[in-house]
This record gives sequence, structure tokens and C-alpha cells, in this order.
Amino acid sequence: MPRVLLLGGIDPVGGAGLTLDATVVAAHGCQPLPVAVALTVQNRFGFGAVHAVAESIWRAALRAVADEGPVAVVKIGLLGAPALVPAVANALAEFAPEAPWLVDPVLGATAGGWRFGPELPEAYLVHLLGRAALVLPNQPELQALGGSADALLRLGAGAVLHKGGHGRGPTSVDLLHRTKGVESFGRPRLPIGRVRGTGCALGSAIAARLARGAELATACRGAGDWLHAVLARLGPAEDAAPPRCLPWPLPPA
Repeated sequence: MPRVLLLGGIDPVGGAGLTLDATVVAAHGCQPLPVAVALTVQNRFGFGAVHAVAESIWRAALRAVADEGPVAVVKIGLLGAPALVPAVANALAEFAPEAPWLVDPVLGATAGGWRFGPELPEAYLVHLLGRAALVLPNQPELQALGGSADALLRLGAGAVLHKGGHGRGPTSVDLLHRTKGVESFGRPRLPIGRVRGTGCALGSAIAARLARGAELATACRGAGDWLHAVLARLGPAEDAAPPRCLPWPLPPA
């Protein structure tokens, strides 16, 4: 069973973060290896706080993972603090140097309430994104990271999946940017309102599909189609309703 290393934050209500990452990876037939680098205080009604886990603890957890053998893919979610970004990049270069890194540069919370300064996106740009096989920004995150996928490719990223969930119109379009061109994956936009954890789920589904041997574009398309089918189970949202979570249980891929 392919092993997928997951780094990110713990969401106490499980609607996002490592709990969701691990569930999605398992639904795709891979072994999830969750290593928490941050603890959060959040739920559907807002984001309260993020606290970094001591580096000695999460580095020891990475060593425990590495001692059992290589990982196929690394997926990096919420880091939450500028100092964590270079620390995680350096640790992965030591413990998972051969595995491709997928970076979801989390710079906000769907429920609102999280504020970050310019130091966090700058840390991503300087220390991490140029080493990523795939970067997965939504529109606000892309704006905070320089405004264009081409800029991230010039920085050294292998590919950029610009997620279309924040767009408007009847079709939601994800754009996969690579040096050889751009591929688009369009799906009908669903009237489901705000949903927590969609970025986590998409990134983890792509990571698992890559771990099982899929080509990048195939993995991105298939993961997006799977997530769209999951979201369609929610049905229309009420006006001004708080964010919802993905419907459980998640179906296998």
C-alpha cells in the first residue's frame, strides 16, 4: 500500500486539516502518515488560534515514519507560522528527499477569523514553493503569493493547480499550469455555499492518486471529479448559513 506523508494542523472538529487528509488518503487506498506541526482552535463558526508544535516533537515523528521505509508522496497543509516553513522544508529534505512534495499554501480559513502578516507568504516563496512538485493555491492565496502561476513556475515549482472554487459563473475551472502549457478541468458550479476542508480534501486526493502511479494531470482531474461528486451530496445551502463540512462517510475513490 503506497505511503503518503501528511504534514499540517489538527482541526479539533475534524472538518479540515490532518484528520480529513488522512480520511481522504485512506479512501483512495493509500496509507496515511499524519504528522502534526500545528494545533488549531477552530470550528464551523470561526478560527480562534494556531499553535506550533515543538520542532523536536514533529521531527521525531518524521524520523519514526522514515524508519519504517520510504514514502511515495508528501502533502503539506497548514503551517500557520513563518518560522515553520523553512523548518519543514529542511526536515523534508532530510527525511523524504526523493518523494514529490505537494504544497497547499493555507493562508486563510473558510469560516473566517484567521489573520496573517506578509511574513507567512514570503516564507512560502523563499523556502518552500520552489521545491514543490505541485502548488495548490486558491485565488486569494495566489494573489498573496505574487499573483500568477507563471511566477511560481519561474521560482522552481514543478506545477501549479490554480483552484477555481472562488470564481463566479456556472462553471468552476481548475487550471493546471506547467512549463509545457495549461490544462483546464471544468465542472458545474454547485449551489452549496461555503464548505470547509475542500482544499485539504482535493490536495490529499491528488497526493494519493500520484502515490498510486497516476500522471499529474490525470490525478488532478480524477481528484477533482471525486470531490465534486462528494460535494454534490450536500444539496443547496441556505442563505447566510455558516460553512458546512464534507458529508460523511467519504466514498472510496
